[in-house]
Amino acid sequence: MSRAFRLVLRAREKLYESGLLSSLRLKHPVISIGNLTVGGTGKTPLVIALAEGLRDRGFHPVVLSRGYGRLSRGVLIVGSKGSDWEQWGDEPLLIKQRLGNVPVVVGANRYEAGMLAERKQLGDIFLLDDGFQHRRLHRDVDIVAIDPVEWAAGELLLPTGRWREPKTAISRAHAACVQDVADASRPDLPVPSFVVRTETDGIYKEDVREPLENLKKRHVVAFAGIAKPERFFNALESLGIRPVECVRFRDHHHYAAREIENLGGEILITTEKDAVRLRTVTGRPYFYLRISAKIPDFDGLMSLILSRLPKA
Repeated sequence: MSRAFRLVLRAREKLYESGLLSSLRLKHPVISIGNLTVGGTGKTPLVIALAEGLRDRGFHPVVLSRGYGRLSRGVLIVGSKGSDWEQWGDEPLLIKQRLGNVPVVVGANRYEAGMLAERKQLGDIFLLDDGFQHRRLHRDVDIVAIDPVEWAAGELLLPTGRWREPKTAISRAHAACVQDVADASRPDLPVPSFVVRTETDGIYKEDVREPLENLKKRHVVAFAGIAKPERFFNALESLGIRPVECVRFRDHHHYAAREIENLGGEILITTEKDAVRLRTVTGRPYFYLRISAKIPDFDGLMSLILSRLPKA
């Protein structure tokens, strides 16, 4: 099956190279942040960091997202009809909550999402969330987020493995953002690469930061429905929080109230993305870990991005 998937990808690439398939352009520049594997490369924190960086430099960014896992259809502006994550998807709602005044538009067709944003004059530059394989929309900058552990482990394509495209597809990108993972070597890439460090911003409850001293030496149950939960559990350990139990759910898991009630423990701690999905599910108190992406050479990455934008 993976071999057949590789042939389909190769045929699709040739269609774009020959011009038989073409990309549609929006009026405003597009910066894509994507990956070559399925989840767990720190893409969402990177989108947030880039949006903040562009906003600080006088731009008015708009995030375009597919809205994976949502129950609604069509093109929608996140937050326009409430805060139910199932209408928008957990990651788009998380991005909106973190960025505040930055519009987030969801739609399977990102060109239509961008057209809606342009008609409503929501901003002047687009961040295409999870857009590396969305070739239908032209982008001015392609950034790929990479987990160096996965990069070193090999390349097994979907549906058998986790790879959406072969490693050679990185040559389409203009830059790579490589996670800083302990004991993992930085890969030798054919495009400029930038280190991304995941930093913890603290433990929160209902958007209020909780002193760590209140959580240590308590009977904590940690749970996560993300692609790589072990990194979340390790982050808690690094803060001095040692859960009595670590519970794993599948990525983007739709929680039921009984699942949370059955977790046990004195205190529950989860990820910020999971917290988005819990707001309308349970009345049981829970805390969540907030993380951010920090890029040591952020100015260098922004210079690369700005150099590729169309001149006004």
